[in-house]
Amino acid sequence: MYCFRLIPVVVASLCLSANVLADTLWLKNGDRITGTIELLEGGKLIMKTAMAGNINVDVKNIKTFESENPLLIKSVGEAERALAVTAAEEGAIMVVNGEPEPVRMEISSIQQMLEPQPLIEDWVWEGNATAALDIKDTDTEQRDLDMAFDTRARHGDWRHVLGGEFERDYRDDVKSRHLWQTDYDLSWFFDEKWFWQTSASYQRDHVSEVKRRKQLGMGPGYEWWNNALGRFETSTRIDHVRLENRDGTEDIFNALGVEWDLRRFLYGKRFEFLHNAETLIPDDPSINFVVDAEVGVRYLLNSWASLSLLAEWDYLDGNNDQSINDKRYRFGLGVSW
Repeated sequence: MYCFRLIPVVVASLCLSANVLADTLWLKNGDRITGTIELLEGGKLIMKTAMAGNINVDVKNIKTFESENPLLIKSVGEAERALAVTAAEEGAIMVVNGEPEPVRMEISSIQQMLEPQPLIEDWVWEGNATAALDIKDTDTEQRDLDMAFDTRARHGDWRHVLGGEFERDYRDDVKSRHLWQTDYDLSWFFDEKWFWQTSASYQRDHVSEVKRRKQLGMGPGYEWWNNALGRFETSTRIDHVRLENRDGTEDIFNALGVEWDLRRFLYGKRFEFLHNAETLIPDDPSINFVVDAEVGVRYLLNSWASLSLLAEWDYLDGNNDQSINDKRYRFGLGVSW
């Protein structure tokens, strides 16, 4: 009985704690919004709320705001790391930065405001899955299916990235592509930005001359930035590649691999620009280099659903008429977590 009496007290305490930690936004029309400030950029402030998800607010409609969470504030010519922000008169805030007195700042002078990258001490997990169709060529009858997923988990100095893709395309009732592949990257951050990456991938192709591809590599990488706006990182590896051909032969070679990954939110997190690519320079004299690249944009319908338009480019520059130049354009529907 005593335990049941404690339940209302615990619930009330949790509610009070949530209110204390919540950010508050006051609008010029008298409305007040409570949640967590995620980003201010391009004249838009994004606040994550418990009831309505992400809300985009035009900065010119904001009277003032407050936050007890750390924020990185960039104004004209300087950047301020705020321990907290308190409300002030209309059009201004007070920045608490550890000095004896808070600093007054005009809201209109803020060019960018976002959560600073925290020190990761526990699991952080994110990912997305997409089902896409090729943009049709009217000269041929096409039926295609492309499903892909990508998930990332970070725990302390370790990061795991797992991805997979399945493709099956028909051109005039003739199967032109039928493959699936999976990739796994394990990265160890030995510095705030530098990491050592071990990468493994496997591809099974039911149509092309290379029916299986196995690839294993490792090397250093550098994370240029990773925050509420997105991320950008580059890495180089020494890869060992094994190709099993359909005629029973096998090609084995080593290669220098260069890879980069860019994600950037635009227009108040309504759009996401993405670009990733991998270039291989093998020690095989019959192949000069190989490029596998993807560039596109996602339109975020809400906090978990998106529409995407992607362009993919597979290019192999080889000798003896072995060159490949394959371009595809895809329109897809995705979910994120």
